[in-house]
Amino acid sequence: MANMMRCPEGHFYDAAKHTICPWCGVGPDPAGGSEGKTRRVQDGSAPAAVVAAPAGVTRRIVPSGREEKTGFDPVVGWLVCVEGPDRGRDYRLRVAKNFIGRASTMDVCVGGDDSVSREKHAVVAYDPQEKKFWLLPGESQGLVYLNGSIVHTPALLRADDLIKVGQTQLMFIPFCGDHHSWQ
Repeated sequence: MANMMRCPEGHFYDAAKHTICPWCGVGPDPAGGSEGKTRRVQDGSAPAAVVAAPAGVTRRIVPSGREEKTGFDPVVGWLVCVEGPDRGRDYRLRVAKNFIGRASTMDVCVGGDDSVSREKHAVVAYDPQEKKFWLLPGESQGLVYLNGSIVHTPALLRADDLIKVGQTQLMFIPFCGDHHSWQ
């Protein structure tokens, strides 16, 4: 049976396989909670499985299931929880699709809100060619709202837009766009 531990950031992991949390690189919390303390995270990204690729190229599988080359994966924007159980928490957005859900495998893990679907409640996508962000409904039964209106089809995101999933409200903060791009 797995020896499950909880790190100070709230992630669970198998202590028989890992000496520190594979999500954030922090050791176990003897008290079982983070007590609101801020701790340094190596790069803020979720863990990834490293897989072999042809010609010796190392690739990784990120939580959303995308396969990409290892190395730097720059931030393109953020979601900040302004209402709900995870109020004050921020989430990095990357190029392409960022899946929102309660599961730790989601790119944006809203773990404190049981009314958020476990997987793919919603998607925030960044298109680097058009330099635009989009909000899409996910594959779950959960509804998604943008500034109070239900989202049935892709909706263009603008700075300070409010996204509601379950009881959680997330404010969108873009970094890339017309003013900046990593390409």
